[in-house]
Amino acid sequence: HRVMMDALISSSILLLIFCSPVAAASPLPTRSSALLPLSMRSSALFLKPYRGGGPRGSVKAEGTDSEGSAPVLDFYTSEMCPYAQRVWIVLEELGIPYEKTLIDLRNKPAWYLKEVNPLGKVPAVRDRADSMVVYESLTVGEYLVDRFDAAGESGLMPADAAGRARVRLWNAHLDSVLSPAVFTCFMNKDEAKEEGLRECLGAALQVYEDQLVGPFLCGEAFTLADAAALPFFERMLFSLRHFKDFDAVPADRYPRLSRWVADAMARPSFVTTRRPEDKLVEVYRMFYERDYAFGGLNRNK
Repeated sequence: HRVMMDALISSSILLLIFCSPVAAASPLPTRSSALLPLSMRSSALFLKPYRGGGPRGSVKAEGTDSEGSAPVLDFYTSEMCPYAQRVWIVLEELGIPYEKTLIDLRNKPAWYLKEVNPLGKVPAVRDRADSMVVYESLTVGEYLVDRFDAAGESGLMPADAAGRARVRLWNAHLDSVLSPAVFTCFMNKDEAKEEGLRECLGAALQVYEDQLVGPFLCGEAFTLADAAALPFFERMLFSLRHFKDFDAVPADRYPRLSRWVADAMARPSFVTTRRPEDKLVEVYRMFYERDYAFGGLNRNK
C-alpha cells in the first residue's frame, strides 16, 4: 500500500519541478489578482508588449498562424515544460497568432514575477487586446477556448455540462494519479519495488483503456483533455522505454489506449510541439542519474 501511496503524491510538486525553479520563493497571488488585467493591478509597466533588447532571463521567438497574422497574445513558456506544451498545443489547434517568450526558470526576469506570474512558473499568456494575464495550464486552455472560440467550432471544450465535466475529470486523473505514478516509477532504483510501481502505473493507465470514448478521450472531438494528456504520454513512453526498456502502453494490453496514442500524436498540433528526443534524454538523464529528491516527489530514496 505504501507503493500505491507513493505514486499518488500530489502532482503540484511535479509542476514545480518542470515549470518553476526548484527554490522559488515568490509570494502567492490573491485569487483575484491572478486573472486581473494588468491595468487593474498595482503596476502598469507592461501594459503593452515588451519590445526592448530582451530582458535578462528570457528569449523572444515569434509564432504565428498559417496566414502569418500579427500576434494577438504573448505566450510565456519554457522549452521542456509539459505544462507549457499543453497550452502550446491549444494555441496551435486554435490557430491563434502568438509571440513566444522563453523564460529561463533558473534566472527569471524580475518583470515576469511582477507583471506576469508571481509564482514564477510557466505557462502564462497575456492577451494583447486588454492586457489580461492568465496562468496555470488548464485554466489557460479554457481561457483560450472561451476567448477565441466562443462558438465552439474547434470542439476543444464541449458545450454541454456533462462533456465539460468529462474533460475536467480526465485532467484531474492525469494530474493527480497518472503523472505521479509515472514519475515515481521512472525514478525508482529499488528492484524490490519495481513490480509494485509498474502495477500502480498500469492501474492508472487502465482507467484510460476502460473509460476513453474514442477515437479521443471524450469522443469524436479532440478536446482539452487530449491536449493536456499528450505531453505527459510523450514523456512517459519515451523515458520508460529509453531508460528502463519498459513499454508502458503495449497494444495487446491497452488496444484502445494505443490507438488513442497513435491518433492523438498524429495531430499537426502535437507534431509541431513534439519535443526533440535528444532534449528528453538530457532532461531525464539528469533526473535519473542525480537521484534527485524533487521536493519530496521522489519517495524512492
